Amino acid sequence: MIQVLFGEVRVTLLADAPVLVLREAGGPRRLPIWITAAAGAAILSALEPEDADHPSTHDLLLEVLATQNVVIEALRIVGCQDGVYVAELDLNATAVTCRVSDGVALALRSGAPMYVSAELLAECGVHGEGGPDDTLPEADEVEQFRAFLANVNADDFDRKGPHEPTP
Repeated sequence: MIQVLFGEVRVTLLADAPVLVLREAGGPRRLPIWITAAAGAAILSALEPEDADHPSTHDLLLEVLATQNVVIEALRIVGCQDGVYVAELDLNATAVTCRVSDGVALALRSGAPMYVSAELLAECGVHGEGGPDDTLPEADEVEQFRAFLANVNADDFDRKGPHEPTP
């Protein structure tokens, strides 16, 4: 398994869905994953201070897990089947299948490491530029994504990207 870090959530002109980009820790490869607008918002909200008065579903899940002494040890992206990435959260040495976007949102909130299988990164990864300090999206990219969210309608949440299942 190869460790990956959060790179960015980007809205592209080629697709009507945001793209989550994970980057190889210490390496040049990136793993682009198409996600829903709601998933993009959940991931980006993990980078902002938690709102104690209005916790997100992911924040609530972390609190519930904590009450049961369950720790998110890692997120592992283990494969791709029919264009959909397969991910697992390691919870107290038990693997639980999850959507990649939910796994990333939880890993970012909990500080758990994220990994991609070497085979998957070799097959689906692309070479990107940037140095080791490019983990956070640029302010204009975040604003562009927020503008996208402001104009998205409910029907947009029913469509799935090529690598993300509809819940």
